[in-house]
Amino acid sequence: MPNRILLRGGHIITMDPLLGDLPQGDVLIEDDKIAAIEPRIEADAEVVDAAGRIVIPGFVDTHRHTWETAIRGVAPNATLDDYFVDILDTFAPVYTPEDVYASNLAGALECLNAGITTLVDWSHINNTPDHPDAGIRGLQEAGIRAQYAYGSANTSLADYWFESRIVIPQDDVRRIRDTYFSSSGGLLTMGLATRGPGFCVGDVVRAEWEMARDLGIPITVHVAMGRLAGRFGMIKQLDELALLGPDTTYIHCCYFSEEEWGLVARTGGTISVAPQVEVQMGHGWPPVAKSIEHGLRPSLSVDVVTTVPGDMFTQIRSAFGTDRARRNAIYWEKNEPAEGTSPLGRCWRSPRSTARTWPGWRTVPAR
Repeated sequence: MPNRILLRGGHIITMDPLLGDLPQGDVLIEDDKIAAIEPRIEADAEVVDAAGRIVIPGFVDTHRHTWETAIRGVAPNATLDDYFVDILDTFAPVYTPEDVYASNLAGALECLNAGITTLVDWSHINNTPDHPDAGIRGLQEAGIRAQYAYGSANTSLADYWFESRIVIPQDDVRRIRDTYFSSSGGLLTMGLATRGPGFCVGDVVRAEWEMARDLGIPITVHVAMGRLAGRFGMIKQLDELALLGPDTTYIHCCYFSEEEWGLVARTGGTISVAPQVEVQMGHGWPPVAKSIEHGLRPSLSVDVVTTVPGDMFTQIRSAFGTDRARRNAIYWEKNEPAEGTSPLGRCWRSPRSTARTWPGWRTVPAR
């Protein structure tokens, strides 16, 4: 007999163009699958009264340094340069495995409380072999669906972020994969969080990309955040190394050239944008609209709770508001009234999903 839960009488926003939205409807969950969405469902199930609430799919945060949860709010006025010094060169070197465990547990619970049911944990805090085990344990105990993206150590800014010659240790990456991710059917999966060109020498970049592909795990990398990283021409360098591919998520992308946008689109890469961080810390204009113009469907992410809130509604508002400001500034300089609507007004509804999986929906109070 399956375990059944019936969400009764909520305002259902399905994000499915075939189902549409139901001002009042029911959602039936059997075990970990959504079995039915109808105006009224009669079933032998545990009933949750969702009247007066909005029922929506869970959010996906595609890039968060969850290990920083324990120091959330310590850098509200930080620029990107400040972040590298204050967080990566001050806090990170003294972080213990216990700190990572506590942060990942609390950070994953913070996500769930904010309606984020899937997370990419960009974990560049693997100072010892015990650190990744601790981070994964925190995610496991929270019960969130997550990709654990194994990153470098951060014991020295000079060693790990200035043309670094230190490769993420393949033996330990393989150990973590074999220990925790031998099956792809669980709530947790694995990726590689690599630093990329400009931050690492070419041999390190190639070694880390080849490592991920040898182990069969996807890649996630920060690119073109701020003018300095934009001048690295990171996508062009990856293209010259023949490393671009559909298994890679590019984060920020604020200073791409037109050529680089074309390269990412043609090679099937995916985009993650962190709007609040990007405008607040000086990465550049969030390129949500730019991604859409190139046929890419960007995802949103929180990035760091040291500096910005940990909910996705903040990211949605920031993406829309900053793109409107960017467009308005263009027309201001032209001394013309702004015309048309932002591409963002057309990008929030998802295509029909091929699978509806629980957990993945959340009720929030209607306003």
